[in-house]
Amino acid sequence: MGTSYSYLVAPLIACGALVVIILMCRWVFSTSDRDARAARRLAQAAASHGGDYGLLVPVTTAPTPADAEMLRAVLREAGIRCTVAGCELLVFRADAVRAKDLVSS
Repeated sequence: MGTSYSYLVAPLIACGALVVIILMCRWVFSTSDRDARAARRLAQAAASHGGDYGLLVPVTTAPTPADAEMLRAVLREAGIRCTVAGCELLVFRADAVRAKDLVSS
């Protein structure tokens, strides 16, 4: 009698073990927690640097990245070297006053 159930129990145990392994792999290799942790690390790094961009200073913050690119084109036409970081427009310190005048007009 005990041997007749072994043909049923052994596959059930194997399937159960396979389900446990699949669930563990989904937990270990999930990207949602990893992305959240990476975002927290980036926020902490930005807070610790205090918005320090080295030789560049922020001139203005545009509402959208497309608006920042349009402002960048205006500054480049005026001969001011600039870059966009997210929605912030960054220029060298020597050009900051001219850039602010152009952006505000």
